[in-house]
Amino acid sequence: MPLPPPAFSCSIPSVHDDTTLSCRLYHPASFGDGAGEAWRRRGAVVAHPYAPLGGSQDDPVVAAVATELLGKGYVVGTFNFRGAGNSKGRTSWTAKAELADYVSFAGFFVHYLQHLQPPGPDAVTPGRRKFSEPTLSPIPSSVPVTTEFSHGHDARERGNLILAGYSYGAMLTTYLPPTRDVLDRFSRTAGGSAEAEIRLRALALARQWNEDEQHKRAGCRGRSSQRKGDGAGQGQSHAPVVVGGEESEPGTRQASHEARRSMESLRRSFDLSRKSLTRRRSADKRSSDESPPATATDEVAEPRTSYLLISPLLGPVSSLATLFSSPAVGRASRVKLTMQPCLAVFGDRDMFTSPKRLRKWAAELAAARDSLFHTREIAGAGHFWHEEGVEGRLREAVGVFAADVLA
Repeated sequence: MPLPPPAFSCSIPSVHDDTTLSCRLYHPASFGDGAGEAWRRRGAVVAHPYAPLGGSQDDPVVAAVATELLGKGYVVGTFNFRGAGNSKGRTSWTAKAELADYVSFAGFFVHYLQHLQPPGPDAVTPGRRKFSEPTLSPIPSSVPVTTEFSHGHDARERGNLILAGYSYGAMLTTYLPPTRDVLDRFSRTAGGSAEAEIRLRALALARQWNEDEQHKRAGCRGRSSQRKGDGAGQGQSHAPVVVGGEESEPGTRQASHEARRSMESLRRSFDLSRKSLTRRRSADKRSSDESPPATATDEVAEPRTSYLLISPLLGPVSSLATLFSSPAVGRASRVKLTMQPCLAVFGDRDMFTSPKRLRKWAAELAAARDSLFHTREIAGAGHFWHEEGVEGRLREAVGVFAADVLA
């Protein structure tokens, strides 16, 4: 089943080196009416397979997973790594740049998600800007870079975030720093930096959608009132808004740090991730009502993060696709996947990683103390999920997991 038209197609700069990345944001069907109960904030990012082998955000497995998540009420974000689809640049040999690409979109997506005005009977108009044109106007660089929550919503609401990936995208998902470390990179950023540009774009798009939906609910005519749809894409527009360019004023944008400096912070976050995840473990087990309030330094509340890995790459294939892994990175990755909810789904006919290796890897993670790692092996499924009937079972596994992490 193909994905519906996105609510927004846009571009953001990579924090690695400012390479332009193409992205899409999809809204669930419940966003189409706003008459039901208030939406519980939740979103998911789905990363695609290896670009040199044809991988992009248009991949059919990415579409299947994203469609299932939309059906569960999640806002879904997809993006193209450098060298894929309409993104600029070329695929790197080490995957360091691609990891930074994922960090860039994850930061953008969390900021967008937490500024988005949930639909429902109690929705409140943001009341900040009025949009009447079909395209987005740049936001002056004088707009504060610090993040604010939309009016009418509790800043303590952390929401749920699923970081997912298929094949190469799953491999990079395992290497992502903890979500708090990702968000820290975007806090108190210098005006004109890639991080500031990403935050401004997320804020601008969320405000635009909030305003448009308020106009639609008020019965105003215009672009928002033309939005219709059905199925999983009921909250989308038939003519998605395409946003490019930059939010900062001309002359204020600064180039990102050199790649070495850019990745150094990610490497440090890997070294610290074991301690930071341990400190947050008890907090993550509390209910949302018991979650600690965001402090003055937490411009964006850290969402409760879960991980979804579809046909992950292991062993020699993984080593060929990424050359920056180290024992410390591997240990941090294992800790993250066991201390936060994680589901790995793979087939018993995977041609890139043997089922035997996948089972051993999964068993070791599941055996860790208090592990939250789970796996689902699909009989008859290969790496590309082309076999008859296997896509439905994949979607079923994804749907169950997406519902469970909200419980």
